[in-house]
Amino acid sequence: MVAVVRPARPDELVAVGELTLAAYAADNGMPRKHPYAAVLLDAGARARDAVLLVADDGGELLGTVTFVRPGTPFAEVGGPGEAEVRTLAVAPAARGQGVGRLLSDECVRLARAEGCSAVVLSSGSWMAAAHRLYERMGFVRTPALDWKPRPDVDLITYRLPL
Repeated sequence: MVAVVRPARPDELVAVGELTLAAYAADNGMPRKHPYAAVLLDAGARARDAVLLVADDGGELLGTVTFVRPGTPFAEVGGPGEAEVRTLAVAPAARGQGVGRLLSDECVRLARAEGCSAVVLSSGSWMAAAHRLYERMGFVRTPALDWKPRPDVDLITYRLPL
């Protein structure tokens, strides 16, 4: 696989939203009618208020991630100087090919380039493959920051000091 990570283009926002929902649906069966599905589908908001990245192999979108600067609208668990990673999603057909790592590495690179002290993230407690990726990258669990955006959703957190 030869993929390039780059900012999402305006004409790709609908496809990025659909890819994000498809990835989450593959992980936990999230239906389109779930309240969080609207957030996942709204790639335009992520592109407007954060850095929306895609991995593309020259014709097909393989994955997406949102790089969130400290103190911006999509920041959830980061402290001062800490960037966040949100909505890492790999198309089900592209899983196991290093796409998630490629996207995550770019977020770490951006955080370092911007002088951030760490990268933090929240992940669904059911997202075991993502947890393995983060741990291989050196992220450590931060249970004190774990949270529930809804009564039926448990999010665990990780931090990578830079």
